[in-house]
Amino acid sequence: MISKIKKSLGELGFSENEISVYIALTELGESSAANIAKKADMPRTTAISILEKFRESGYITTHKYRGTTYYWIESPQTIKSIMENKVKIAEELGKSLAGLYRSEADFPGTLVFDTKKSIKTFIAKILSDAPAKSLICTIDCPSAGNYDKVLSREYGKILVGLKNKKGMSTRTLVPYRTLKTINPDKIRTQNIVIKEMPPTIGFSASLWLIGKTLVLFSGHPPFVTAIKNREIVESFRSLYDYLWSISE
Repeated sequence: MISKIKKSLGELGFSENEISVYIALTELGESSAANIAKKADMPRTTAISILEKFRESGYITTHKYRGTTYYWIESPQTIKSIMENKVKIAEELGKSLAGLYRSEADFPGTLVFDTKKSIKTFIAKILSDAPAKSLICTIDCPSAGNYDKVLSREYGKILVGLKNKKGMSTRTLVPYRTLKTINPDKIRTQNIVIKEMPPTIGFSASLWLIGKTLVLFSGHPPFVTAIKNREIVESFRSLYDYLWSISE
């Protein structure tokens, strides 16, 4: 359980020391900086710096008693509320910034990501930026495990939740006789239609067509190339539509 919590906090942007302090305070309840530092196994000054950062961000509450400052988390749901509020702020900011300059989607170009962190950030961004009710067309190979090399199960659920919240749907093509290898829960939890390609077509990477972007993805090693070029994207979309029409 603790390892899962640490992983989730890390994916939310918490540093290792911040994770240690947050978990220590959660387990202790109301406590002084000295006790929290001891529980988190770090210098008191480091713990105080992190606790003050948490206080300013609204994660924790403090009060003083006989000259000693005590810290506590009012509710485990506090972190959820703060993150939801940040998402709302980011959405409003995105709308405001859109009026200041042209979207980068107006310019052709190529982006390359070769670290797990940068790939996760890119996937979250492209899904967040996509219009509501967008259709995502993909070609995937379940046996290759491309996503498993980069995305944890918990992070994958977050991305599926984002797609569902925006009413997005997915069409996915997979190699012949691989549909049965997909976990049924992954199909039930999202709006997705899957077809198997003809047996003569092999495919071990992953391909996405989303909006004006073509995404090529491999997990061996983790590597993503995103291409924004109208002619290239439309050409691949035409090929995809043909493959979809001959697949079952």
